[in-house]
Amino acid sequence: MALIASEWERLWNRKITWFLFAMIPVILFVSGQYYQKSNQGLTPENPAYAVLDNFPVLVLAEQLMIGFNLMLLLLLVFSVTEEYRTGQIRMVMIRSYSFSQLLFAKWLTVMEVMLLFHVTYLILSYGFGAWMFDSTSQLLLFYHDEPVSHGPAFFYVLRYYALAFVTLIAISSIMTFIAVISQSTTTAIGGTIGFLLVSAGYPTILQKFAQTMEPRPDPHWYFLSITQIQYEGIALALAPHSRFVLFNTGVLFAYAFIFGVAAHLIFTKKDRFI
Repeated sequence: MALIASEWERLWNRKITWFLFAMIPVILFVSGQYYQKSNQGLTPENPAYAVLDNFPVLVLAEQLMIGFNLMLLLLLVFSVTEEYRTGQIRMVMIRSYSFSQLLFAKWLTVMEVMLLFHVTYLILSYGFGAWMFDSTSQLLLFYHDEPVSHGPAFFYVLRYYALAFVTLIAISSIMTFIAVISQSTTTAIGGTIGFLLVSAGYPTILQKFAQTMEPRPDPHWYFLSITQIQYEGIALALAPHSRFVLFNTGVLFAYAFIFGVAAHLIFTKKDRFI
């Protein structure tokens, strides 16, 4: 607990952490303006038509693949790679903590900050939604055939945010692995962005090839991409007839386990330490 408290303090001493939190209202305001313009070309029956009750989901779906992933990337890189490669981490190791304890404390602290960011984003999204959009007694959700009222819509939002955070836990293992093996913060950022681009581009490439293939590839292949799970898999999981839930859960667990174990093994090899 003392180590986690120390990592928490070190993370909040960084200007980047405060900057990312300060960007929340800016992101929500810009997104609100975008959806105000988008509403002009949509009917209220469209699930993408923004109202108070679905605005939190729309702005999370819009920012999860880019905004949230990039925030997680920056926090992990500066917490792990920078301290690991510049020697700052020696100040922690002189207190006789193990390598495993140190890596876990760093990862857990970053995820605690991400959870705080997640909750703050949710609360403020309702505030901006109430300010910039009207409320409605009934609204249609993605992959739902029947409209829902305020209560079901609110619980839908909570479940969407919970599943979104699960995807961040999985992707944090990949980012931690890249942060550990990288020789500099630039390499870590570039490597992680490269992975995200490949993950985002994979479904598009597969779709192009699928047009010339017979029979068509099983839809499960698309959800080997963790960003595709973030983009579409969450909404499918929350549909009345949930799809790909077990498969996507297995994919997320596989990413988290494989890259988490690999990051731990590399970080705890003393001959690689500073």
